[in-house]
Amino acid sequence: DLKAEIVVKLWKNGFTVNDGSLRSYTDTEDQQFLESIKRGQELPHELERSFPEEELEVKVKDYKEEQYIPRKKEFHPFTGQGYRLGSATPKVITKSQPSCEVTEESMDPVVKISDLQPVTNIQIWMADGRRLVQKFNLTHRISDVQSFIEKSQGPSLNGPFILTTSLPFRELNEEDLSLQEAGLQNAVIVQRLLKDESPFGHS
Repeated sequence: DLKAEIVVKLWKNGFTVNDGSLRSYTDTEDQQFLESIKRGQELPHELERSFPEEELEVKVKDYKEEQYIPRKKEFHPFTGQGYRLGSATPKVITKSQPSCEVTEESMDPVVKISDLQPVTNIQIWMADGRRLVQKFNLTHRISDVQSFIEKSQGPSLNGPFILTTSLPFRELNEEDLSLQEAGLQNAVIVQRLLKDESPFGHS
């Protein structure tokens, strides 16, 4: 008999199936998927479609204390060939559509740039692994960068966060400083989520 193992990992901010992209607890389809796995009597339809021949073993792993952070994936274009492992050829699933990618078109630029002021590019690494590059005036304040990040992040990332520089590491907690005063011309800024259970010891 062909056997296939499905690993469902439950994270604080969503769940993954076989290390695919993060899926939401609030999306109706994803909720139904989880419900049928929890009941254990029936397989979710999408698994039946993906593995019509195989006997499936579904394992659920609980990582509810941890935020899911996407690993940097190297991009390998899918060529349509399965990879032979042992004697049985497993089916290769390519249905991991990103669930909450923000496309360029759907994001209105929320930062008003004045051509009369000096402009700088700020690189922002979001907590979900995306990298954004946004123009700001040097007169913009750190609080403007924060509100831009809040509007750019997906709904699954609601929660307190801090901004830091990458190297040398420092927290950007003086929101009223302008980018010029904070020395952030062409800076790389990192969004770090604060876990509710263990807030950072310093203010």
